[in-house]
Amino acid sequence: MLRKANALLFSLLLCGMARAGVSDVDGPPFVGRLALGTVELVGITYYQKTNSARVWNRARWWRADGSAAQIGPFRPRGTHELDVFADIKTLTFLVRVTLPSDTSQDSLADKQASSGTVPSNRHGPFGQPSYARADKVPPPADASWPAWEFSNPPHWRNPTPMRWEGFRVADVRANTLPDFRMVSAHFDAYTETADFRVSVSTSAYEWKTVATRKPDAAGTSTFVWDERKVPVTLFKARKLVSATSRASAGSTQVTLTIPHDEMYGKFETRLVAIDDGGKEHASLIGYYGDRGTAVFRGVPLSSIKEFQLQVRPCDWVEFRNVSLQPGYGTAVTVVSSVDCKEK
Repeated sequence: MLRKANALLFSLLLCGMARAGVSDVDGPPFVGRLALGTVELVGITYYQKTNSARVWNRARWWRADGSAAQIGPFRPRGTHELDVFADIKTLTFLVRVTLPSDTSQDSLADKQASSGTVPSNRHGPFGQPSYARADKVPPPADASWPAWEFSNPPHWRNPTPMRWEGFRVADVRANTLPDFRMVSAHFDAYTETADFRVSVSTSAYEWKTVATRKPDAAGTSTFVWDERKVPVTLFKARKLVSATSRASAGSTQVTLTIPHDEMYGKFETRLVAIDDGGKEHASLIGYYGDRGTAVFRGVPLSSIKEFQLQVRPCDWVEFRNVSLQPGYGTAVTVVSSVDCKEK
């Protein structure tokens, strides 16, 4: 956690020098650039421990600079429950990640619809994304799900950084809104502002193979990312056995470990299986803490000759000095990794 805080501080200093990559924003919309697409912080509201339309229709939204936001109504899709405490405030952030039509996150889910795969909103310890059914999550062929980070220290009841998978968003008629996501977080009651970073990996960057393994072999290797050595352990592949899903027949499952703090918001991962005919089969790696699982549906273990762990970088957009209460005016700046590189 200290390493993450130091890394974020370093990026603030680096991109803050001579105001490189910093966009002064006089008012909404608050938008930052990705290599492909944009990220907009649409609004903030107080967290509601329900996804009931009746409750969310009354939500009071404000913009990143504290001004009132006449938007919505919006509400989360699926389970959206966090513990609520009297001495803290819990807020929900509404973000829009706009990508080219062929790289949108929703289009990835659509591509998987024929095989019955849908994204999971379940979470592991302390809110880290968890995919108990990794075979039910679409692989990041074109764009990853966003990663979220807040610069302010996490509340003591959240011993890890604020990092949660974003929930899909619906309108008043329960229609899913493409590209919109919600994420909720705890803050100490006296905290007035925070810096909020959204990271996304897109097809602007190529996948790079950093480790290979035969199906019947297990072992640990390292690769270098941002001048740091990152260890990864791949275990022996095995046939996927499911008592409830016929679709799992003839499928393969691989387990691996990689330090989640080293990768979150920095790079996206996927595992590729190469079959006897040389065809590549890509799978998302669903993580529960440092442990990940990749599932290759309809790809028999006997047909696989090699696995390749591949990574590609994330772009990020950071919204600085975001107001955490309505009416508390702030001067917001927007920083992006793309702008920093161009400067």
